[in-house]
Formats: sequence, structure tokens, C-alpha cells
Amino acid sequence: MDLKMNLYSGFKTEKDPETGRRLIRLTEWDAFCYPLYYFIPSVTDDERFLVYHRCNETEVQLWVLNLQTGEHRQLTHASNNANDAQWRPWCSPCKNGVLDHRSVLNTVNNNVIFFDQNIAIMINIETLEQKNLFTLPQHRYPISQSCVTSDGKWFVFSHMDKAFYYEMTAGNWSDYIKYRPLTKDCTIQAYNLETSEMRDILILNAVMHHIIPYGNEYFAINHPPTESGILFTGLEGRWYTHIRTKSDDGRVANHCAATKRGIVYEASKFHGDNCGGIYHPITHRFIEYKLPEFFGYTHTGYDPNGNLIFYENLDYKDTTINCHNMYKMNRYEPDGPCSWELLMGNRQTFGSRSSQKSHFHPRITPDNRYILFTGGYEKTHTNQLYLLDISDVRPTENLPDLS
Repeated sequence: MDLKMNLYSGFKTEKDPETGRRLIRLTEWDAFCYPLYYFIPSVTDDERFLVYHRCNETEVQLWVLNLQTGEHRQLTHASNNANDAQWRPWCSPCKNGVLDHRSVLNTVNNNVIFFDQNIAIMINIETLEQKNLFTLPQHRYPISQSCVTSDGKWFVFSHMDKAFYYEMTAGNWSDYIKYRPLTKDCTIQAYNLETSEMRDILILNAVMHHIIPYGNEYFAINHPPTESGILFTGLEGRWYTHIRTKSDDGRVANHCAATKRGIVYEASKFHGDNCGGIYHPITHRFIEYKLPEFFGYTHTGYDPNGNLIFYENLDYKDTTINCHNMYKMNRYEPDGPCSWELLMGNRQTFGSRSSQKSHFHPRITPDNRYILFTGGYEKTHTNQLYLLDISDVRPTENLPDLS
């Protein structure tokens, strides 16, 4: 399908000072606005709607933006208290409302699935028709960025003992790291949205947060603490294999994007000396390449087609502010070094560096013309949703076929 966003003409535009690329600001609230977690689609396949979080002084809820008319409408009225709503420990503090970063858009039917208390609820973004799907036991707590398989049939999520998770995330970051290997019975389950079947996928003694769909049957799971790398599993459950385990030099695969080319990732030591790679989980063929030396904390950019290799970089040159930028790989060179191009220069974001609300989390839109990301808005000292125009950007050259 040849898509082209028919964007509302009232959206404000500006230019990135360093590259001259056009930026389109989609939100302008006195509140923090950010998408569903970035490996989960936030834009519908027909590019009419954008689902996003809006976090103000009193609550965090999901909203939907009509990209053609500019109309914003509140989608959820969830009643979780602030302790439950925050995605601990990365998004604290939070407000009452929807569980932060744990909702998902099913692009097959434009339904959103979210948790209110321990009830999984599905709501249609156009009709607002709402349906309760299932209820978790009171002592269990949803902890993951959930997903829906690409055919729209399965909702996949993880949960664990609520009391232990609260204990694990009650202190500082070092306390959380200490507790993570002590986790018991963290469970990934898949719920069939047509038949209501509930299926166990994995039960591990490890926290499992990022569940990333790979087609209709498989999933990548980012870096559980007892496994130094990415796990790969399937709908039939009870098995997993490793993708890009921890290397001898200490690099650990952190974020990843499941694309048609394979699993694209960055493997880092968190403060530079990073590499990236693409791993095909079926053939087990892979490539790796050095990321630019000046890269700090990194997020792999999400191109579902796997044609544009790009990354968000947290610039560590000025430690007093959060400044992020984006770079693309122009050409892959098997013998290195690869050539890189600045897509967008430094842009400040507001809030804690470790907070998910202050990360770009860049994802290419379905028409391949824009990158959706979260960026700072000086007027309100909040972060808002932007589109970066990449309609003139060529795909990364010389990428091998790993299938």
C-alpha cells in the first residue's frame, strides 16, 4: 500500500538547527506527552490516528490524536493509584491513571489494550466501545511493555508477584539491580483475542520487561537479568534460545527492534564503546558494526522494514541537561568503519535522564516519511510528540540478506 500521511495543516512546524530537517509538533499540552513504548505501534496503519500518554499534575491517561483533523480525545479513564501506575523504577514518580508504558495498540482493528487495576480492558479508538478481557489474580502485577502479534490475534504480556516487585523497586537503582536475580516466577502469557484462550509462554526466575513481536508466532525478550542477552521464544511456549549474549568485552545487547531484516540491536557498556548489529533469529546469521565513538546511552531506532539503520544517542558532553540526537548508517561496510550521517541535532528533553518520558524512542511511521519521537518543548518545560521529516533520506546501503 502506498501511504502518505494527510496531516492536519494546523500542526506547528520548525527546522532542526543543525540539519535543516522539518519538525512537526503534534502535541502542545502543559503535560508530558509520549507514545506507547516505541517497539509498539502508536500510529494506526492507515495513519489517521496516534495513541499517546498524557501525564499532567493529576493523572496519566491514554489519549488519541486524529492526525488529519488535529482533534485530541481522552481514551482511558483508568483508576490505578500512583504507586501502581508508575512503571517502576524507570518512570517514578507518576500520577493516578493508566499503567505507564504497558498499553498496546492492535493495528489490525484499532483497539487499545490497557490495565485498570488487575483487569485487562480493550477499547476501540474510534467508537470507544470497551470490553473487559480477563482479570489477573490480586497478588500479580503487570510489569512489561506488552505486545500484540502482527495478525492481531494474541495479546502478550508479563506479570509477577506484586509484593516482591514493590519490594524490589522501593529503593534506588542499585537496590533494584541487587533484587533482580532473586525474582521468582515471572510469567509471560499470551491471551487469544478471538477465543479467550490463555497460554503460558515462559515462566522464569528473572524480570522480563520488553516483549517484542517477531511476526505472528515469535517474540524477542530484552536482557532478563539472569541471561546476559536477548531471548527468543514462540507462541507454543516452554522454550527459548539466546540472541547476542554478553561478549567478552562486557557489551550487553540492550534495546532491540524486530524488523523484516532481523533483530536490530545495540550492545553497550552504557557509557560509550558501543556496537550495533542485526541478528536473524531463524537462520542465526548476524552482522555487527561499531557505533560512533561519541555515542553514549543509546536506543536502537525502529524501522519495521529494517531498511534504515539509525540510533538515538544521549549526548554526554553536557551532563547538566538531557540532549539527544539521531544518526543513521549511510552504508554498511563489512570490514568497517561504516559511514554515519546526522539525522537530527541535539535536542533537550525534560525530566530525569533515566525516565522513559525523556527518551526519544524513535520509530518510523508506516509511510516511511517520518520518525515519531518524544522531544523537549521549552515553552512548558515538558516533552511533546514530534515528527521528523525523513522523506529525502535514503535507506542504509549494502545491508546483507541474512535470511
